[in-house]
Amino acid sequence: MNLHQPEQLRTDFIRMGKGVEAALKNAVKALVEKDTEEALKVLANDSVIDNDLIVIEEKVAAILADRNPKGRELRTCLSIAKLARDLERIGDYASNIAEITLELKNEEYIKALHHISRLAEVACEMLGVAIKAFDDANPDLAEAVCRKDEEADNFYEELYGELLQILTKSGDLRRTGQAVRFLLAGRFLERIADHATNIGEETIFVYTGKRVKY
Repeated sequence: MNLHQPEQLRTDFIRMGKGVEAALKNAVKALVEKDTEEALKVLANDSVIDNDLIVIEEKVAAILADRNPKGRELRTCLSIAKLARDLERIGDYASNIAEITLELKNEEYIKALHHISRLAEVACEMLGVAIKAFDDANPDLAEAVCRKDEEADNFYEELYGELLQILTKSGDLRRTGQAVRFLLAGRFLERIADHATNIGEETIFVYTGKRVKY
């Protein structure tokens, strides 16, 4: 079998996406539950995601050279190359969240992470649905992902407001240090939602030929 065929490329992309989705869920779980062992696993897995990107980029280059694709096949190849970088960046954000877990491993959390958990739930859902939309060639589902980005932005704003109060009113360095880290975690999750939106937008382009921006 020719491993440079577009079908194999799509399979590799979906596999990478599911791996990144798992890394994100595990990173969030590690942060909320203060599970340092899980956080270390997320960090160790980052090299796998990086390698997935390299493999996909090499296969895209080979397809372009060997097949001179056109139409949807060309759009698919170029979009996968672009979106694999979105996935790799999400993997980096998952690692960043895991690092925050390790930084706070000896501290009792200043409060329950309700807002972060809600934002994480939306970001994880968006990523999972975006990958499914691409896999199912479903631009309508991809559009639903894009429309959900506003919900993620709203949750981040709520988190930001809550943590800003801690930063401005607390003279306790431990509390302010945690607030900064949780704010970073929230920002990472908000950016993940943006990358999921990118996947949704690109999915619409691949299967309809239309460029949209949310």
